[in-house]
Amino acid sequence: MSSSSESYNTVAIYQNEVNHPCLCRDQPMLKLRGAWKPNNPTRRFYNCARSMISNDSCNFFQWLDPTLPRHYKDTLWNMKLRINNLLVRNGQVVELQKKVEKQNLLRKAGKELVEARIQELLIEIEMLKNVVLIVLVYLLFVVMYFKL
Repeated sequence: MSSSSESYNTVAIYQNEVNHPCLCRDQPMLKLRGAWKPNNPTRRFYNCARSMISNDSCNFFQWLDPTLPRHYKDTLWNMKLRINNLLVRNGQVVELQKKVEKQNLLRKAGKELVEARIQELLIEIEMLKNVVLIVLVYLLFVVMYFKL
């Protein structure tokens, strides 16, 4: 039975009611946001939805989550820094992969261009062989004609 009351208490922490409703222009304008600062990592709060886009907000602010012990704050903040570092590294890896892929495509395109040029040259060689053969036949006829 104590476990059910403990879970109820845990749930109750996150079911805080907003003490001072935000009424900007006579309409509720609450927005749930999350803090990501070293002293309040992952801590959620309510504030006026207009507070970050306009100076004419009601300045309402209320924490939803309780404050965490220092050890948890430090651990969460360090995890966030590590994740950010990994994201930066991942971005660098992705950029390097793109560069390698581009180089491979350029090599492939260059190889294809070289192969195409080789085919053109082989065709020209065949044409020149035919021309040389025709010239040789012509010369043979000329030599035979003058011998007679």
